[in-house]
Amino acid sequence: MTTPSFQEPSGGSSRTFVLIPGSWCGAWCWKPVAERLRRAGHDVHPLSLTGLAERSHLLSDRITLETHVMDVINLIRHNDMRDVVLVGHSYAGVILTVVADRIPQFLRHIVYLDAMVPLPGECAMDMIPRHDAAQRIYRAHHDGGVSVPVPAPGHFASDAMRDWFQAHMTPQPLKPYLERIDIRPPQGNGVPVTYVSCVPVRHPSIVLSAERARRLPLWRVIEIASGHNVHLHRPDDVADILMDCAERG
Repeated sequence: MTTPSFQEPSGGSSRTFVLIPGSWCGAWCWKPVAERLRRAGHDVHPLSLTGLAERSHLLSDRITLETHVMDVINLIRHNDMRDVVLVGHSYAGVILTVVADRIPQFLRHIVYLDAMVPLPGECAMDMIPRHDAAQRIYRAHHDGGVSVPVPAPGHFASDAMRDWFQAHMTPQPLKPYLERIDIRPPQGNGVPVTYVSCVPVRHPSIVLSAERARRLPLWRVIEIASGHNVHLHRPDDVADILMDCAERG
């Protein structure tokens, strides 16, 4: 059997991006950013995690954080990707952290987009204020504790954007919030990391994460004036940041 070769596209300017959404979202939320990256000639893979968006028919109590981690790892491995710029928003920061621990050799740069930065032994719920965490678990009673219902949408520049966002969100599997991560330091596992912090920071778990990112050696922190869903509020700027990260390596 002939071993396939992996070469940079002609000119070496094209990069591979894998985009992971936050809670209640899917690949659809990356559409504005993905379109801009593709117009610039890049290979872009927005991903919907198991149980969400167009994969919501797979929702079950068997979905864990490990399921979501393997969604990402299998996408990368089985599509023969190399030098990946791995991007995650909000809850997806937990996934990024585990993926970096498992397959750093496939990654070129990691971008936490206003995302959670968990420590070894933590789960997503550890980073959420106790009252909010309890509310999410209570709300999951609607389907026997399988998922957290869609919340009311946050601020958007237009009613049309708010309505579109609300119509596309789907319930979030609960168990991935509860599974503690087992990783080895350092955070990022030697892969270059950029943390994009939306200011002013509104979510308590993200306040904690941005503070952690600033304390981690070699992590670069960029501030951008935006609401939490910066990839929808400011897609041009996010695309520019991601392309800069790709060139930095």
